[in-house]
This record gives sequence, C-alpha cells and structure tokens, in this order.
Amino acid sequence: SDDEVERMLATLAWWFSKLLKHTGKVLKPFNSVLGEQFFCHWEVPREGDIISNGLQGTATSSATDVSAANATNNGALRVEYITEQVSHHPPVSAHIYRCQERGIEAAGIDHISAKFTGLSATVAAGSHCKGIFVTLTKRDNETYVCTHPTANIVGWLRGSLKVQCVETSYIVCAKTKLATIVEFKEERWFGKNKDNVSGRVFRYDPETQAELIPTWRLKDIPKSCPTVATFSGNWDKLVSAQREDNPSGSANATRTLIDMSSLQVVDKIVKPLEEQGEMESRRVWDPVASKMLQGKFSDATKLKRIVEDAQRERTAARNDRGEEFVPALFKPDYSNGRPELLETAPINL
Repeated sequence: SDDEVERMLATLAWWFSKLLKHTGKVLKPFNSVLGEQFFCHWEVPREGDIISNGLQGTATSSATDVSAANATNNGALRVEYITEQVSHHPPVSAHIYRCQERGIEAAGIDHISAKFTGLSATVAAGSHCKGIFVTLTKRDNETYVCTHPTANIVGWLRGSLKVQCVETSYIVCAKTKLATIVEFKEERWFGKNKDNVSGRVFRYDPETQAELIPTWRLKDIPKSCPTVATFSGNWDKLVSAQREDNPSGSANATRTLIDMSSLQVVDKIVKPLEEQGEMESRRVWDPVASKMLQGKFSDATKLKRIVEDAQRERTAARNDRGEEFVPALFKPDYSNGRPELLETAPINL
C-alpha cells in the first residue's frame, strides 16, 4: 500500500500471525547443536493482496493471507527460510525469512531467557535478541523493528500447559515515523477473558523519542504523538482495528485486523534427507526422531547422546587447534541483533 499507516497495520497483522505457534500444545524442541542449519521454503498460493490493498474491509482468513502479501496471478509466491545455530553457550541462532520477488525480508536472532516463577515458567527475549527486523527493500529499505512478547507457560498443576503472552511489545519504523505499542493483559485464572490485547499506532519523532518508546506503555504515549489507529481483541482469537486519522474523510469503521481462529499454516517444503548437508537439522536428528516416533525412547536417548558427544568432540578439536567457531551462513558479528548472510553462504534451497 502507498498508505504508510496501512503498511504498519499489515506488519502488525503479520506480527500477530507468528503467535499462532503459541495457540497449540507446548512442546520441547531438540537442543540444536553448534553450526546446525535448517532450510525450507513455502509455495504460498494467492489468497489476498494485503500489502497492495491494505487491510481496509478485509478480514484475514488464513496464515497465507499475511504471507502471500502482494502475490501475483502467475502462481505461487516463494517464501524462503534460512537459519543457523551460531552459538551454543548461550544457545543463539540467526535466521532470515525472505521473499526476493516482492522485496520483503525479516531477519533476527533467536535467544531466550527462561525462569520459573511460582506456578509458571516465564520465557522472554535474551540479551542477543533485539526483535525481528522486517525490511521492504523495494521501498528504500523501509524497516520495521518488531520486538517479541514475554510468555508465561501455565497449567503445570493441571498437566495441560498453555502459553499466555504478557507485558508489552513494540513495532517501530523510523522511516515513516510510526510506532506501535502492543499491550497484553494478564489472563484471569477463572472465567472468560473478554480482551487480552490492545494497542495504538502513533506518530513519533525518531530524533528525540526513539530511545524512549521501549520504556512506554499505552498510558505513557504523550499528547504530542497523535494516534492514527487503535486495535484490541484476543491475540489467540480475533483482533480488530480502527483508523483514527480518518484518511478517507468518512467514518472510521472497525474492521478485522486478523482472525487467528481461522489461520491455516502452509506446509513447508524441505529437500529430502539424501540431498541435505551433514549439519542440516533433519540429517542431524532423523535417527533420534525416528526412534521417538516408533515409541523406542530408550534407543532415542542413546542416539541423542551420540549427537551431543559428536558436538563435544568437534568443539574439543577446535580448541586443540586454537580456533573459534565461524558460522557457515552468517557474518560472525550479530551484536546488533540483525544477522546478515554471507555472500558465499552455501544455501541449500
């Protein structure tokens, strides 16, 4: 869209869509080994032109609506994902999503901080994680910095774990001078929660207020920052939005920003095992996963130890040679939270 507010709202809709993974069962992933890689892509069918037409009058009906932004009639849109474990202590991975045809890229660092607090576990972004940097390369690299919410994992006593998003997240775009604050409300133990998320899109001064925004909550937004849109609802169900700046000169109707209950995840496409490198995730963990699927958990544990011992041996060999680990896909300096691919990265897509 040529409307900068609609681009921010489209980014916000995508930001909510990535929380879909938190609406199902809470599962423990494998502990990635240093240098582990994963590549996949999606062939996304056209189901809506979100970036081109904005969200006005459009209710997103599937995860492909947000992913298929600006798709053409020439067939599916290719969206790629590239990731590598770049540190083991602490566990840090770098990742990039990209749609080269449409000039959209999202890069970030995965690093979490977890602690137990009473009857719940709290998972927050670690020190290396600065959020996800969404860049529109065909709009002069217009970039949206999107921070992650904090999550409480509850239900330990009931034996049914559930994720609750809490605290505050931010989306900031210096080029358009627009920012969004997303505020989550702590859910009640009993009864229904009417709304568990609300927020505002507002204009700000990047020169004087950029460093202040991460300290603000909704009530802290000053009057000097005019609100251009508001939104509220349930982050795991339906979120509605309303323009407040009246761009069309008519009444600002409330419309659906995103309907999480009807999202459908497009299947990822991964190369077969025989075409994968030895450090790709499915090659590394296939023996363990196969035994787990067969219910042979004792055998799976033994194979898991073999994988972990192999990593220790590689680390010991590097130490003996006085060498530091060097990522194969990403530049070694990711201190700003925005990883960059090496020009010579061996990408197996």
